[in-house]
Amino acid sequence: MLNILMEGPGWSVIDKPAGIATERHFQYDTVEARAQELWSRPNAKKPGFVGIVHRLDRATSGALVLARNKSTLVRLNEAFAARQATKVYWAVTDRPLPESKGRLRHYLIRNPNNKLAVASTRPVPGGKEATLEYRLLREEKGLYLYEVRPQTGRFHQIRCQLAAAGAPIVGDHAYGSVRPFREHCIALHARILGFPDPKTGEAVSVTAPLPQHWPLGTAAVEEE
Repeated sequence: MLNILMEGPGWSVIDKPAGIATERHFQYDTVEARAQELWSRPNAKKPGFVGIVHRLDRATSGALVLARNKSTLVRLNEAFAARQATKVYWAVTDRPLPESKGRLRHYLIRNPNNKLAVASTRPVPGGKEATLEYRLLREEKGLYLYEVRPQTGRFHQIRCQLAAAGAPIVGDHAYGSVRPFREHCIALHARILGFPDPKTGEAVSVTAPLPQHWPLGTAAVEEE
């Protein structure tokens, strides 16, 4: 099932668990498959409508908004495309970033061979500019908790940029982390998601609770 954090006319914000993909893929367990089952009417010939507005990587947890009808999907897509959505992530690394607070800017390209992003500090052919802001929230026992606010929405942006700056996310072995973590999970969490309500235009803000397996322990960190 899905843990629903907040609902409105035609949309739901769910708490995506790490370890499952967002979009339906064959018969694998995904957010989309779970939502279709949840929203399907009894004895209906077609599965319930699920509109994918944005995505979280399989290994990432946190707040994800889904549209329950096509008109809501269109409005939410327009809001996200116009950068009216607010996304705040929490990430845990076992190495510090250069400063306790700062901004990272890279040009990212996608490697078709290993399906990973590659970061460059200078413009490169086919590279897309990626920027994010970060600040250190907590340091404990060799772990560093950062708040990350991406200004762009590139493929694997946070994972790639933090690794390029010398601080890969805990558990993200694809980008250089050597610290053990839960299988198919990394310490990256979509903490806060904000967007205008598609019907009323009023601001919506949802905070997703941290997973129980969070590296720093949820009780202390939730107070940050």
